[in-house]
Amino acid sequence: MFKVLAKYKFWIFVSILFLVLRLPSLFEPYWYGDEGIYLTLGQGIRKGLIIYNQIHDNKPPTLYYLAAISQTVFGFRLLLTLIMIPTVYFFYCLSLHFLNSKISKIILVIFVILTSIPFIEGNIANAEIFMLLPTIVGLFFFLNAKKNADYLLSGILLGLAFTIKVPVFIEFIFLFLWLFLNNFTKLKTHFWSVFLQLFIFGLGFIIPIFLWGIYFAAQGAFPLFLNSALLQNFSYLSSWATRVQTAPASSSGLIARLVFLLLFWFLIYFLKIKKIIDTKFCFILFWLGATVFGFLLSTRPYPHYLIQSIPPFCLILGQILNFKNLKINIISLISFLLLFLIIKKYKFYSYPTFNYYRSFYFSKSIADFHLSFGGNVDSVYQISEYIQKNSDPKDRIFVWGDEPYIYALSNRLPSGRYSVAYHIVDFDGYQETMASIKTYLPKFIVYYPMPNRSFDKLDDFINRYYIIDKTFGQIILFKII
Repeated sequence: MFKVLAKYKFWIFVSILFLVLRLPSLFEPYWYGDEGIYLTLGQGIRKGLIIYNQIHDNKPPTLYYLAAISQTVFGFRLLLTLIMIPTVYFFYCLSLHFLNSKISKIILVIFVILTSIPFIEGNIANAEIFMLLPTIVGLFFFLNAKKNADYLLSGILLGLAFTIKVPVFIEFIFLFLWLFLNNFTKLKTHFWSVFLQLFIFGLGFIIPIFLWGIYFAAQGAFPLFLNSALLQNFSYLSSWATRVQTAPASSSGLIARLVFLLLFWFLIYFLKIKKIIDTKFCFILFWLGATVFGFLLSTRPYPHYLIQSIPPFCLILGQILNFKNLKINIISLISFLLLFLIIKKYKFYSYPTFNYYRSFYFSKSIADFHLSFGGNVDSVYQISEYIQKNSDPKDRIFVWGDEPYIYALSNRLPSGRYSVAYHIVDFDGYQETMASIKTYLPKFIVYYPMPNRSFDKLDDFINRYYIIDKTFGQIILFKII
């Protein structure tokens, strides 16, 4: 037994570290807005609604179906934990392509830490962390491809990642370009062989998107799927920088960042041609550049966007730890400096980590742990419990606020497509929302006073047909007369 333990001591250590870091996430309350939206759409799916058509968000569909399977925030976090197990393993396998076993083990520990702690939201069930598994496995098959079927599988996996979050498209472009450049000298003699590899890889990427397209076309929701999950994201790219939802994507500086990415790739490839760096290090730097461009697409400073850069970041760190090539170490440090300056320039924020683990492991109860997430959590639970006790599962409700987890916690569907007030504001959904409220007549309306967001028609409708049933601090719960 001791021999077995000694043999697998590293993996035992990694497993314990993984569990210690991830365990608190399984006991977090409903508090994170995006998770509330995912679970609300997941609830809608379970109750037969067609996403984008009858209930809305602006991400590709796979994440919502994962939320539908999960049902609760505990189930969602548990699913994430289970998915991260093969993610960790395949990252280790991928790292062995670039580094020796000793260094790979060191960076694996760093990878586990960075993808588990709340510092950049590794504990949250967001799209960026779910897409790590198909992305990493896709790259693994790409780098170890021996036949065209491997490129097909790699493309399919990256396409699956794309149906979780759009920015992985940049990583697909990087790999497609890499495949072309690496076979450039063969074009004259093996043109059709190279063309077939590129075609199969591209075809694989399209397959998952095409299958979702067929599904939504069969549901009569293809135009809404195309617009909400894909086209609408172009305006999303510029809305943070311009504060206007209809501004073109280029107005956010996207073109300038694309030019910078292409120049970066050109410089790195030039260093490879001059044999200043080797092919493997060049590949990692190309990948890092792609992920940086990906997390800067909308220039929003949300920390979970940084998660997609963790794999190449760890691999570059492994190159430094090798201490074999001074030039590679210098280029790696310059890359890290640029990464730091970019994160600083766009003001990416982070979440406290030490207090998070202290609150969980040293709190007297789970209730005390929940309190560490703010006083609003308690009122959300109280409102949801009250609605659940005083309404029928078939009743609709409406929340005028940015607390979508009320829908998920109370197991009640929203009266319209939008589950948060900022979607109604951003997409000018006032008229549509009022039409839905008049159609479904929600049993309860949860009203969060928001002086900066007026909804006069809703106020008038409430005054006519609703009475105050209960208050939770400043939050008013209206009940239909």
